[in-house]
Amino acid sequence: MAHSKATSSAATLAKAYLVAVQELIDNWRSRLSASVDPRADSAAWKLIDILPAHPMITAPVAGAAVQLSKPPVYKGIQELQAAGILIPLSGGSRNQSWEAVGLLDLLAQLEAGELPGNWSRTVRSITS
Repeated sequence: MAHSKATSSAATLAKAYLVAVQELIDNWRSRLSASVDPRADSAAWKLIDILPAHPMITAPVAGAAVQLSKPPVYKGIQELQAAGILIPLSGGSRNQSWEAVGLLDLLAQLEAGELPGNWSRTVRSITS
């Protein structure tokens, strides 16, 4: 019986997390469109798609993930930063990395066994 509750809790948490990540991606897309409105083929759009797998990212990792050269990747990163989607983690221009806004918070909630914000309850309280 306890195993069944744990499995159910894990499934509920996983579903809520996937929904929350998709909502975050949709929010990022809206913010990018409203602030910078890059071209349809901009690297920024491709970068948004890979951010859930890379909550903290560097330009070389981004370039490898989207299979683009440095110039478009850096331009995409600049566009995402201007839209408030990426925030720099260091002040220097060398070996810089960025954090995807909101994603680490979701991961922390997942790790704590909490449902994302608008689900309003924890998995523990659902299964109690």
